[in-house]
Amino acid sequence: MYIKFDNVKEILPECRSKVVFRNPDIYIALGQTQRFVIWESILSDLDGNWFDGIKFWPSQFDFGSHPDDYNKQFDDYITIELLQFPSVDNLDTEEKHAFVFNENNELYISEIFVKDLKSAGCVDVWYDTTAPYGRY
Repeated sequence: MYIKFDNVKEILPECRSKVVFRNPDIYIALGQTQRFVIWESILSDLDGNWFDGIKFWPSQFDFGSHPDDYNKQFDDYITIELLQFPSVDNLDTEEKHAFVFNENNELYISEIFVKDLKSAGCVDVWYDTTAPYGRY
């Protein structure tokens, strides 16, 4: 089943380490500018069929508060351009794509894809309220 992308927090809640810094496995921006940025190691553990024909963009994050804090700078993230995913007339169809748009151009995410993310080791999920510096 596909669920509205804005409701993804219900099945994939935000999780940030409070004791030791850990970079996120996924960074998700909701609202006007919807973004899905994933750590390459998580992406490599996912079934490639979710992204057949989809282009990826390399991304960099800087989670430090100072430009010289290199321990918190990462260049191994991938932005998945969500506009590449298809539109469907019926959201009850087989879930072949990680994301789809309905007839009103509203973005939806596959619940099976979310389960696959968790199986691939996705634990640290950050949403737009915790935006890092960077190009993504």
